Amino acid sequence: MKPLMQCGHAANAWHGTEPVCAICFPDPKAGLATVVDLDGRMAECPYCHHKQGSSLGLAFFQHRPEQETDSFYDGCRGWD
Repeated sequence: MKPLMQCGHAANAWHGTEPVCAICFPDPKAGLATVVDLDGRMAECPYCHHKQGSSLGLAFFQHRPEQETDSFYDGCRGWD
């Protein structure tokens, strides 16, 4: 399972042997893992507003504790 980084994104790349967030790198928070309970939270695609349960396995997942829902991309606009 991918760890959640302090920037809020699930790790999506490697820097040497360490997981990082390539979206936020080189921000120091991009390389520091954190633990968050996602149980009961929902994630929403910002493009089509499809919602499903929050999970680090979702594409481009971002935990947004200050908002009602987390964010992820569900592929609604393609993967190219």
